[in-house]
This record gives sequence, C-alpha cells and structure tokens, in this order.
Amino acid sequence: MFRRYWVGAFLSFVGSWIQNVAQSWLVYDLTRSEFLLGMVGFVQGLPMLLAPVGGALADRWNRRGILLVTQSLFALSALVLAILTYAGRVRYEFILALVALNGVVSAVDLPTRQSLVAHLVPREDLANGIALNAAAFHTARIVGPALGGLLLEWVGPATCFLVNALSFGAILIALATIRISSVSDGRQSEGLFRSLREGFAFIRARRGLMMLWLDVFVLSTFGLPYLVLLPVFAAEVWQIGKTGLGQLYTFAGIGSLGGLLITARLGNEVPRGWLIILAANGFGWSVLGFALADSPWLAKGLLVLAGMFGIMQLVSTNTALQMAAPDYLRGRVVSLHTWAINAPAPFAALMIGKLAQQWGAPAAVAGCVSICIVFAAVLAFLREVRGVR
Repeated sequence: MFRRYWVGAFLSFVGSWIQNVAQSWLVYDLTRSEFLLGMVGFVQGLPMLLAPVGGALADRWNRRGILLVTQSLFALSALVLAILTYAGRVRYEFILALVALNGVVSAVDLPTRQSLVAHLVPREDLANGIALNAAAFHTARIVGPALGGLLLEWVGPATCFLVNALSFGAILIALATIRISSVSDGRQSEGLFRSLREGFAFIRARRGLMMLWLDVFVLSTFGLPYLVLLPVFAAEVWQIGKTGLGQLYTFAGIGSLGGLLITARLGNEVPRGWLIILAANGFGWSVLGFALADSPWLAKGLLVLAGMFGIMQLVSTNTALQMAAPDYLRGRVVSLHTWAINAPAPFAALMIGKLAQQWGAPAAVAGCVSICIVFAAVLAFLREVRGVR
C-alpha cells in the first residue's frame, strides 16, 4: 500500500512543482512587483493558520476520504488556471483567488497526508516511512522545477498548469486502491477546541520538543522566505531567465534530497537534537552566503547546502514529534508542525517582498536569515534540545 501511495504522491508532487515555477514566473511577468509576488504567498499561506483544525479533523475522520476530496480540489484548481491561461484571460486577481482556495484545502490536506503514513507502515518503520514520504516531495522538487523551467520556455505556463492538473490523477488512483485501518486507541471524541489544546499541551510539556517546534517557526518566518524571491534573483540579480529559475529550484531540491539521505543515515546514530542544531546553523550561513553570492553558480552551490540543511531540520523535527506522540494525538501534533512551517509563510512572504522593494533582494534575504543564525546559536546551549532523540 505504501509503495502505491508513494508513487502517486511523487507524480502529483512533480506536477505541483512544475506549476510553482510557471506560476511564480507568470505573476512576476504580469506585475513586475516583488511585493505582489509576495502577496501571492501571503494569500496562499494565510489559511494555514487553521492547520491545527485540519489535524483535529484528521484524528476524527477517515484520512483516506479526506485526501480524495482535497486532491480532487487541487486538480480542479490547476485545470481552471490552465483554461484561463490558454484563453488569454488570466489576471493577477484570478491567480490570487485560486491560490487562496488551494491554501484553504492545504490546511486540511497537509496534516492529513503526513499523519496517514502511520496507517501505511508498521510503527517500528515509522521513521523510515516519514523520511520516504518526505523523499517523494523533495525528489519531485529536483525533477519538477527542471521540467517546469523547460516547459515554461518551450510551451508557456498554460501547459504547465494542465500537466499539474493531470498529475493529480496518480495520487487519486493510489488513494482509491488502498485500504487503511484506524490507529485510534478508542478514546471518545472531545470538543474541537479542547482537542486542539490537548495537542499543544503535549508539546509544551516537553521543553526540548517545544524549542525544536519554535526553531521550525523561526525557520519558516525568517529563513525559507528567500524562496519567494528566487524569480527576482533569476530575472534581476543574475539575469538567467526562465530556465535559470528552474535550475535554482532544482539545485535547492538536490540539496533537500541529500539532506534526507543524511538524515536517514544518521537518524538512528546521532541524537536528533544534535542533528537539528547542526542543520540550523548550516542553513543560516548557507542562505546568507547565497544572498551575498556574486555569481549564479556559486549561488547554486549554496542553494544545495541550504536545501540540505533546511530539510534536515524539518524532517528530524517531524520525526521527533511523531515518535513521541501517541497514536490518538498524532494528527494534532503533526498539524502543529505543519502550522509552524506554513502559518508564518504568508506574513513572511509580504515582509520579504516589501523589504526587497526597499533594500533589494540580496539585502532582504541577508537581513532576515541573520535572525535564524542567532536562534540556531541559542539552540546549541540548551541541554533539553541536545538530548532530544
């Protein structure tokens, strides 16, 4: 079952990355505004404030059924965008509306999809299942942007959006052919808000996990927003065009895949706390170097390191939380990790877009990631973090 799900998820992720490249280029081509490019990220990410609600729903309802609905909505959204673009009627406002819809759907889809892994693999293989699930996304992050850059150059954005719409067929077929059993411990359902509080109380009571969760929040707020400005770096800073933009995403994806392999190799040998401390420091300095790089090839090399260290933080924290959480809380605990990644993203996208307008893209990225560097240094001094396994 897990193999079928993994293949379907991988193909749909490839399509999504193809659309990401085309959509970001199309928005910047339509507006020529760093701020409006950041606004797209804001609108898409704002509904992720509700991700804990999505996690609570995943703990209550059939996760396979939820995903059949959410993945179908993603496919419909991509198809509408393709039709509008083919017809020459696409406008910035239409893109905003569609990404807002995708954001609402993602608030339910992401925690459900991540917590589904526990249904598909034995508990003793859960850490490997989480790593493989992340590998599907980040392998697609290598293939998708490269294909997206080429398709964007050869046939334009409309075809990229159509390819994405069709790619969701793979995950829908996989979901339709698997059967999952409940991992509930038989507890009675509580009220929604009490249920949400129970998930947060679990993390708050464990200081090491709480600090790692805060590290993900800081990473999302001040570190990852550099990705929003990749079209600006490609078009304005290094002038490497559409294909070059696809290469920037691809190099970051190569680093992420390498980070997954390192995490899988060291996860059972090195305490996860130490692994995250190393990754947090490496990420901050890599992104700072990327922002200040004076050539696109040096920047691409630093993107590999940034992608590697970034995914090591995210996957190691996700694994630590899922391994610590009991089955009946897993959806809510995972949703808090999802919230820490995605909830700051809309505000961070606006912030980085506005700063880039005022200071330029390199200075904006350098200023923001400096905060990540300071927080990473603090983590190294906390015994509770070093002891997380």
